[in-house]
Amino acid sequence: MTYLSIGWRLTLWYGIAIAILLCGFYVLLLLLMRHQVVTRTDAGLKEEVKEIGQEINLSADATAFQDAAEARFTQHAFYEFLVTTTEGGVVFTSSNLNHSEGFINEITQTKLALSMECLTRRLGDSGSFRIAQKSIPSRFGTLRVYVLRSLTPLMEDVLALQRLMAGLLPVGMLLALGIGHFLARQALAPIQKVLDVANSIDITCLDQRITVINPHDEIGQLASSLNSFIGRLEHAVTEIRRFTADASHEIRTPLAALRAEAEAALRSPRTPSEYVAALQVVADEAGRLGRLADQLLQLSRHDAGVMNSTHEFVQLDALLHDVTDQLRGQAESRGVNLQCRCTGSCEVMGDDIRLSQVFFNVVDNAIKYTHDGGQVDVRMKAYDHEALIEIQDSGIGISPDDLPHIFDRFYRADPSRHAETGGAGLGLSIAKAAIVAHQGVIDARSTLGKGTVVIIRLPATRTTSAPIATLV
Repeated sequence: MTYLSIGWRLTLWYGIAIAILLCGFYVLLLLLMRHQVVTRTDAGLKEEVKEIGQEINLSADATAFQDAAEARFTQHAFYEFLVTTTEGGVVFTSSNLNHSEGFINEITQTKLALSMECLTRRLGDSGSFRIAQKSIPSRFGTLRVYVLRSLTPLMEDVLALQRLMAGLLPVGMLLALGIGHFLARQALAPIQKVLDVANSIDITCLDQRITVINPHDEIGQLASSLNSFIGRLEHAVTEIRRFTADASHEIRTPLAALRAEAEAALRSPRTPSEYVAALQVVADEAGRLGRLADQLLQLSRHDAGVMNSTHEFVQLDALLHDVTDQLRGQAESRGVNLQCRCTGSCEVMGDDIRLSQVFFNVVDNAIKYTHDGGQVDVRMKAYDHEALIEIQDSGIGISPDDLPHIFDRFYRADPSRHAETGGAGLGLSIAKAAIVAHQGVIDARSTLGKGTVVIIRLPATRTTSAPIATLV
C-alpha cells in the first residue's frame, strides 16, 4: 500500500476497520440470537418434562398414565413426547412419533443423565431437534421421558438475519469506503493548502508564509515549522545577498584605486620618485586586496567547517603579552597607552595562531578608535575552569543602535572612518567565529564617547589564580 496516496490509505484502513466491526457485530448478534432461541426452547422443554412427570406421579399404573397422557400430550403444536421403560419398551408416544420406529430408536439411543438435561441432535432427515430427557421413578417402574422440539422453524429468524446481514455487509462496506474517502479528503485538505503555498514559494518571494489555522494540531505545527524554515531561509538568502554586495563593494574600491593610479602613471612620463610613489600605492592596494581575500577565505572555510585548526595547550597569558608587544609600537605612534595585566597563569586547549589573530584584531580595533592620549587595557583573570579576557579602551565608543551588529560581516559603525582605518568590517566576525570554535563567548559593552570593552570567555584546562578583586 506504500504506492497509494495517504488519502486512499486512510480510506482503506477506515474501510477495513469498519468491515471488522461489522463482521464482529454480525457474529455477535447471530450468537446472541441463537443463544436466546436455545434458552427459550430449553425452558419450554423442561416445563413440559415437569408436566408429564406430574402425570407419571399421579398415575397408579401404566394404563392410567397412558390414558392421561393421550388426553393431554398426544397432540401438541410444538412438542413431541416419548416415554419408555428402562429396558427400552415404549410406554407412550405423541401422534407424530407413532409408526416411526427408526426415529424412536434414534431418540432412545441418546445417553441419559441422572438429572434432566437438554441437547441438540440431528434425527434422520427430519433436521435438528432440541431434546430434554429425564429419568422419573413411578409406581410402576422407572420411566425415561423424552420431550423434543424441532429447531428448524425456530432457526428461520436466525437464517433470515444471516441473509439480511450478508446483503447489508457489502453495502455497509461501500458506504464506509465512501465516508472514509470523504473524511480523508476533509482531513487532508489543509495539507494540500500547505503544499500549494509551499510549492509557490521560491527565492523571489521568500516573504510569503503559510496561514496557520489551528497552531495546536499536527497540521498547524507542520505549517509553523515550515514558516520557521522559510524564515531562516529568507534570512540566509538576505545575508548571502548582503555579503555578496558588501564583498563586491570592498573589492571594487581597491581595484578602482589600482586602476586609477596605473592609468595616471601611464598617462605621461614621470620622475623615478613619482613612479616609486605610484608603485607604493599599487602595492598598498594590492596588499589590502590580499588581506581581504584572506579574510573572506577564512570565513568561507569556517562556514564550511573545514578550518584546519590545531589543538594544543596554549599559554594564554603569554599569548596576550606577545600580542600587546607586537602592537605597542602602533599604539605609541598614535599616542595611545597600551597596557597588559594578567592575574595568574592560564592554559587553554586550542589553536594559538587563531587565538593570536582574535586578540590582535580586537586590540588593533581598540587602538584605531582611541584618540591621542587615550588608554587601552588588556586584562586577564584566571578562574578554576575559565579564563576571562577584557580589552577596554577609552575611545569614541559605539552607539546603542550599532552595538548589536558589530560582529556582523562587513559592518562598520562609522563608515566614514573606513579610509582612515583601512578595515573591511571582517575582523570582529573572524574573531567571533574563532572564539565560538574554541567553545568560548565574545561580547561587547560600550558607551558612546567614553569607550568600549570587549569581553572574551574561554574554557581553561589549567589555571593558577592570584587572590585579587574580580575584573570589572
